[in-house]
Amino acid sequence: MDEHTILAASDDFGTISICPGGVIHVNLAHYSLKFLPAEFTKLADLMGKARLNLGDRPQLTSGKPRLQVVSRDPQDCSAPDPTE
Repeated sequence: MDEHTILAASDDFGTISICPGGVIHVNLAHYSLKFLPAEFTKLADLMGKARLNLGDRPQLTSGKPRLQVVSRDPQDCSAPDPTE
């Protein structure tokens, strides 16, 4: 990440940086995402809304976080098994 400017970092989670070309780089443990600034702003807004809507729902505190593919059909939604 030479010449990248770190925008945010978490030692145990990842970093968000911007390169000289203006692309936003989201680097997490096992994957990276790249966004143009306008797309990143839309993602940040979307995540902020999701965080607010999450409210007081119980949080999983055990287990290793993982990327999970989910259906867009609300009938398919179910809580993940915390024992997995």
